[in-house]
Amino acid sequence: MKKIFEILKRDLKSGTRDSMILYILVVPFLIAVVLNAVTGSVSESGLTLLVPESLASEEMEYLERFAKVTVLDTEDAVVERVLDLDDVYGVLKKGDDFVVVAQGNEKINLQETVSLLLDGLKNSNLEAPVEVSVTDVGWKLSPIKQFGGGLLAVFISVFGGMIIMINLVEEKQENTLLAMNVSPVTRPQYLTGKALLGFLIPLIHVMGILLILDYGDINYLMAAAVTLSIAVISVIIGFAIGVNSENILAAISGMKMIFLPILGSVFGAIYLRESLHVLLYWSPFYWAFKSINEIILKEAVWGDIFLSLGMILVIAAALLLFMKKKIRRGLR
Repeated sequence: MKKIFEILKRDLKSGTRDSMILYILVVPFLIAVVLNAVTGSVSESGLTLLVPESLASEEMEYLERFAKVTVLDTEDAVVERVLDLDDVYGVLKKGDDFVVVAQGNEKINLQETVSLLLDGLKNSNLEAPVEVSVTDVGWKLSPIKQFGGGLLAVFISVFGGMIIMINLVEEKQENTLLAMNVSPVTRPQYLTGKALLGFLIPLIHVMGILLILDYGDINYLMAAAVTLSIAVISVIIGFAIGVNSENILAAISGMKMIFLPILGSVFGAIYLRESLHVLLYWSPFYWAFKSINEIILKEAVWGDIFLSLGMILVIAAALLLFMKKKIRRGLR
């Protein structure tokens, strides 16, 4: 075990001297900070209504289902607050009718939306002539923040494999791989020590990104399990490319090929209708993105997570069988 951690420690030290590896380590966090800065939850950018205390509690509860509601003391206070710089709307009740108070220079005119909400409240006792379904896309969470965070979490899962690949290419150029054959370190110890970084880096990245994007009380244990499972894929590919590449540029060119199935799987999961998702079942990145997305929305259950983990690991096992000879040949 000590020899394994010595290999990990040596890789960490050599990584800090390589600007490319430092770039790989830092950039995901910077992207997450930028994503968090340019997006916000609906509670920050959605509809805000001001109501007086005189409004009935059941009417307030109805409005709170669709907007952020702020209660003020009087109707005059509502009118005065609407005149401030931010985009808010007032709701007053005159007899049995509702009145929408607006300044008129809002960036996005939602007055008609407020009127429709109030019409629904006023006519809540009437039976709807149509069947209505409601989606929470963009309401509970900005789609950019939701899908952007999921894409980033899956995309950076390959960064651990990239670091393994870069270290292997450098060691191959320095003939360290040949020296391993006569060293006291066994091949399984060497491979384990190298692989640890491929799991550690994605785990730190994903946990940090989820914290930066502040999705609230999500299940980080589920996120860690999904991250470690998808990291298996990148570790296998990192070894296969690293031990068979003569230089860094050739290795990076080979690793970039993995970006296409990642992006295809993620955008397919977002834009394809549910019945067509079967076309993506071959991709471990689809299962990872699906699970991360459910975790972000707080809809994930362990049964679904275990199904995704199983699919990812089965695909990883098939990939390892396919790459096994190539990795062995490169380590000689």
